[in-house]
Amino acid sequence: MRLFWKIITESVGMLLLASLLSTLGGFGIESIKQNLFILLPLLILMPALNDMTGDYGSIIASRFTTMLFLKHIKEKQWWRSHLLHRLLGEVLIIGTLSAIYIAVFASIIARFNGFAMSWDIFQRVLLIALFTTWLLVLVLFVVCVLGGFYVYKKKHDPDNYLIPLSTSLADLGSMLVLTLLVRVLF
Repeated sequence: MRLFWKIITESVGMLLLASLLSTLGGFGIESIKQNLFILLPLLILMPALNDMTGDYGSIIASRFTTMLFLKHIKEKQWWRSHLLHRLLGEVLIIGTLSAIYIAVFASIIARFNGFAMSWDIFQRVLLIALFTTWLLVLVLFVVCVLGGFYVYKKKHDPDNYLIPLSTSLADLGSMLVLTLLVRVLF
């Protein structure tokens, strides 16, 4: 029962922050809703991209925390850790393949629903998916590593902080990056 209350007390503040961050992302989407409705592939892409980047944040956070508790990485010169390089590389490769996959399927679904899909629009949709994924994976990686060391030094379980933080940052980040790229590319 003691562990239950420890998890609750460590997590409640982070969950409130996570909710606030996710809500802020909605404001960005509101500013481009006309473009989203006009560009059906982006409307289809957005939830998948949002979910995918949040999943990568959870993967990075949980695998980093495991490495930390097993003492496989140290705070000094963490950037030289082959385990962290491998984690980042794996998530970037899987993220790239997933971004391509969801961009292709969003375009196919849009085409079958009567959207006049062109090669130019497909390239833009693919670019949005790839850039958003790469940027967020890198940001989430740095946040999880630096935040994880900080929380671990405070003698708290980093998973209780990093997973809600990384998923809400992924939500906010994917919406903001998508908003920015739609404004630039369309």
